[in-house]
Formats: sequence, C-alpha cells, structure tokens
Amino acid sequence: MDSRIDRRQLLKTGAAASIVAGSQFFLGVPALADYAVGPTVRRNASTMAANDPILRGYRRAIRAMRLLPNANPCSWFYQAAIHGTTDPSNLPSWNTCHLDSNFFWAWHRMYLYFFERIVRKYGTMYDWAIPYWDWGNPAERALPAPFRVATDAQLFDASRDPGINGGGLLSLNLGTAVNNAMTSLNYFSAQGGVSGPHGTVHGAVNGNMCCVVTAALDPIFYVHHAYVDRLWNLWLAQGGGRTSPVGDTTWRNTTYTFFDECCQPVSLKGCDVLRAALQLSYSYEGEPPQVNQYCPRVFSAQILEATILARLGRAIVLEREPVRIPLLPREPGDAGRRLIDISRLAQRNVALRLGDVEADRAPEISWEVHVGRADFTPNPRTLVGIVSLFGAGLRDRPRHFHPAEFVFPIYRAIRGLDPATLEVLLVPITGRERDVRAQALRPRSPVRIGEIAIIVDAPMPQPPREEQEQLRREELEQK
Repeated sequence: MDSRIDRRQLLKTGAAASIVAGSQFFLGVPALADYAVGPTVRRNASTMAANDPILRGYRRAIRAMRLLPNANPCSWFYQAAIHGTTDPSNLPSWNTCHLDSNFFWAWHRMYLYFFERIVRKYGTMYDWAIPYWDWGNPAERALPAPFRVATDAQLFDASRDPGINGGGLLSLNLGTAVNNAMTSLNYFSAQGGVSGPHGTVHGAVNGNMCCVVTAALDPIFYVHHAYVDRLWNLWLAQGGGRTSPVGDTTWRNTTYTFFDECCQPVSLKGCDVLRAALQLSYSYEGEPPQVNQYCPRVFSAQILEATILARLGRAIVLEREPVRIPLLPREPGDAGRRLIDISRLAQRNVALRLGDVEADRAPEISWEVHVGRADFTPNPRTLVGIVSLFGAGLRDRPRHFHPAEFVFPIYRAIRGLDPATLEVLLVPITGRERDVRAQALRPRSPVRIGEIAIIVDAPMPQPPREEQEQLRREELEQK
C-alpha cells in the first residue's frame, strides 16, 4: 500500500488531520483534541527536567520501537537505517540520507516529521514533539542532562565520548560557525555552512553518532537535528532576499519516501515541507514568526553559477598539521579591489568556497577555517566556518558518493583589511572544548580540497510575489 499524501491534502488538512484519519490506535487519548487544533511546539531539551512529559513519552516510544522486529518500518532499527546502516538487507528507504547535499535541510525535515509521528503513536502521546538541543548557544553546549544519565536505558548511549556523557562541553566555535553561516544570502550556501558544524557535533559526541551508518541509533540524533531544522526557519526569518529554492526544478520535484505511524510508505517533496507550522503542524519554542513560502505553479528560475572573483591554483590536502594558504593568488590583478567593492553592496556578499572536498573514509576530526593577516593566531573573530565530512565527500560510500562543498561568508573577516595581505588557515579540531588532541591525532583519512575560490554570494531568484499571495489565499480558503 502506498499511502501518499498529495500536496493539496497536506495543505488542506495539515499533518494533524492525517494522523486523525488513522487514529484508531489512539482512541481515548485526551491530548487528541489539543493536537488536532494547532501546531505542537518543539521545545528546548536543555530546559527539560528528566521527568518532563515529552521525555517520558520519548522513553516509552523508544522502548516500544526497540521491541519491534528490525524489518518493521516503525522499529527503532528501521528508522535509523533510513538515515544509514551497514545491514546488507537494503530494505525500502534505507540509506537514503546524504544522496544529494542540496537536500540536507529538506530531507532531514521530512525524516524528523515522520519519526515524530511514529513516536507519538508508540509513546501514546498525541501532542509529542521532538525537543531540540541548542548546541550553538554558548550556555547549552553540554549534552542535555537527561541524556547523560547512565541508568536511563532509553535516552543514554554508552558509545558516546565519555567526556560528553560526563557533561563536557562542545567548542564555542561551533556556534560561531553557525552564526556566520546564517549571514549567507544563498540557500544552498547557508545550509552548506550549517552542515559543517553539524557534522562536527556528530564527531564530538562520537560513538554511534560519529558516522552516517549508525548516527540515528542514538536518541540524541533526532534532538540534534531538530536544532539544525530550526536554523532553516531562523535563516529565512532574517529576510534580506533569503528564500528557499522554490525556483529550482530539481529541488521542487525530487521525491523521498518515509513511513508514517501506520508503518505505511509516504512520499514527500521539498514543496511539501516549506511551511512547518501550516503543512507539518509544528513550530519551535522561541522562534520568530515562520516565513511561509509556496512553490509556484510555473516559476522556474535558472540557478546560475556564482560569480568567481579569484581562484587559487592548487589543491590542498588536510592531515594532522594546520595548513596556511594565501587568500588571493600571488598575482590577484583587480580581484582584491572587486572583493572589497562587492562586499559593500546591498544583498551581495563575498564568500570563500571550498569545492571538490573528499576523503577515502570519514576522517573523524574536523577543520576550522580562519581568515586573517599573514601569520595570525586563530581566534573567534577570524573564524569563518568549519569543514567536516559527514556523508558527502566520503568514497567508502560508493553508491552515495558526491564531492562535498563548503561556502563561508568572509566579508566580516576582511572588513577594513587589504585582501592581498590575508591568508586562510585550516586548523584540525575535535569540536570539544579545550580538547587539543585533534592536533596530535592523524585523521583516519586525509581530506583533499580540489578547488578554492572567492565567490559572490547573492540571494536566489525570488518567486513572483503576486502568485505567492494568491497561493496563500487559496491555502486559507481550503482550511
């Protein structure tokens, strides 16, 4: 049975009504009416007590899902295998994450949404919502306390780094890297910038979280990714021309299949997950009003290659030692002047692009990327982003291999400086605070960067405003 939700149904009824349609599993649950009338709120996990109803519901669901056969799409194992697994069974939807980096935000939003619905069923809690770990917040860099209780058989994962399970902190620079990524004007650049620190969190937590093929076995995985999903909303809310890629035909039409709380296949496209509250019936605690965008009926904008201001002529290899390279080629011509001029324009940015990034297997460490004067000492002001290979760029996943790309806004780092005097510094890290072991460790595999360029970062084409308003009115009429 293919229980597809078409776009019209999703807009008209919302996620809540889809659940109600199969609600024989939940008859008598008092929270049903509350859930049916409005979005649930995904709350901050770091503010939750161990006995919070959300965490109690999560434990019940995990326990029940772990008891299901691995081949049951609602089981804990099967749901994790959708993200990745080494199991050779290759059941439907397994290993479908990171097939294309352009769907990093959208794929994970779909994945978390249907996981959330399954947890509601098995946790017997209609208004359950995934909490989020705000690891970019300087005050919340420790794993949320309820996930660190060794006697909690459901939320605790003993495979994690012992220091993280003991309350150790993530590096402050992960949040700095996220903040810089959020200044990107282009959707794909922004999500690429977020994916770097996101991957570093995976490596810092380590254990099951270290790798695509085991990460979703750890209960903190979904809480970690709820924060990453929240960043999509926060990025759009800044305005300044920021838009989801609704003019990109491939992004709009690519379909992914998951499983609902009845364990039946359901397919979604990017257009089905643009408006979290209206289409999927959830919002985040403390976020500004969500930006509601619509996939146009006919609008198709050509996504142009970014303008390249300067290109460095040689590839580099990252291993155990920091690497320094000039920001501009030795004979930059007028690239430095153009770089400064463009950084002053409205709705224009200058960015460092690292392309064709790959390794034979996961290196299990990351690299901070800094920009500053020659021979500078790295500090938070010089940090522009993080390179972390998690999924994309790994050749030991041949069916899913594609080179990784990272784009880092640099206009703040170069402000008031002569670009011809600047250099890029890449420093190996573990992502854990005061953990200098990364500089003493050799990565499991060297990382190769095939292209380094300075590009213009600009917003994607905006969909026609008149049609967006018409689609909004039609959605309201259908409710």
